[in-house]
Amino acid sequence: MTEGAGLIPPGYLFSQHSLNTYLRCPRRFLLKYVEQQPWPMPAEEDPLDYEAHLARGRILHHWLARQHLGLEMESIVAATPDPSLRAWWLAAQRFERAALPQGLREAELPVVVPLGEYRLYARYDYLALDPGGDAVIVDWKTLETRPSAQVLRQRIQTRVYLYTLIAAGHVLTGGAPIAPERAAMLYWFANFPDEPFTVRYSAQAYARDAQQLRALVAEIVQRPREAFQRTEDTRLCARCNYRSLCGRESAQAAPGAEDWLDEDIDFNLELEEIQELEY
Repeated sequence: MTEGAGLIPPGYLFSQHSLNTYLRCPRRFLLKYVEQQPWPMPAEEDPLDYEAHLARGRILHHWLARQHLGLEMESIVAATPDPSLRAWWLAAQRFERAALPQGLREAELPVVVPLGEYRLYARYDYLALDPGGDAVIVDWKTLETRPSAQVLRQRIQTRVYLYTLIAAGHVLTGGAPIAPERAAMLYWFANFPDEPFTVRYSAQAYARDAQQLRALVAEIVQRPREAFQRTEDTRLCARCNYRSLCGRESAQAAPGAEDWLDEDIDFNLELEEIQELEY
């Protein structure tokens, strides 16, 4: 057994967040997901301001999930003192859910599928599908900038979510598999509500993702601890709360650079609440 295999044992639960973190900075992956190192909040930053910034996206996700359950939301939205949250909520009400498949609709749906000796986790903000027909994953985004079409197609979240949708398709539908060419992922942006973007899937993309995700996980688990080095792109360090552990407190972000908040807003994983799918 290699040192890497011992560091990350079989059965370990990977996610798009942890894989994306590894691709951007192996050391951050080690600190956050393997060692579970608490964030050393930089002394010059206000933890309350940071938590408020982090929480805003979570709240919108929770509101939309509550709305899906049919719970009354008007009084809750009216009571919030946050104008950004209210604006996001009103924009989300214009989203055309009626155009989505009607057979099954679920909000905040967790899915775990096997990936070799390991497991892969995804949590869909919203899933709509017709058994034997179309399936659409909707992802609510609260990013301050809208990524390009190329970035959205290539991002690890897109590939993990669509891959897990097909791998778990027969479980989600109760028997009928989901054809890759009938699957899609729709990104909706709270700050750009009239500019959603849809990524279509295919059998070729599913086969590619199966191979490449397995290869990526194999690369990670075979690494010894000392090989999880910090990123060479110091611009990523500017918005990383671990930067004080790496001696990069003075790092400067590139204008308009995507920070780590997209990862940290969405990923609030409680392992005991995840139900393993049967295959």
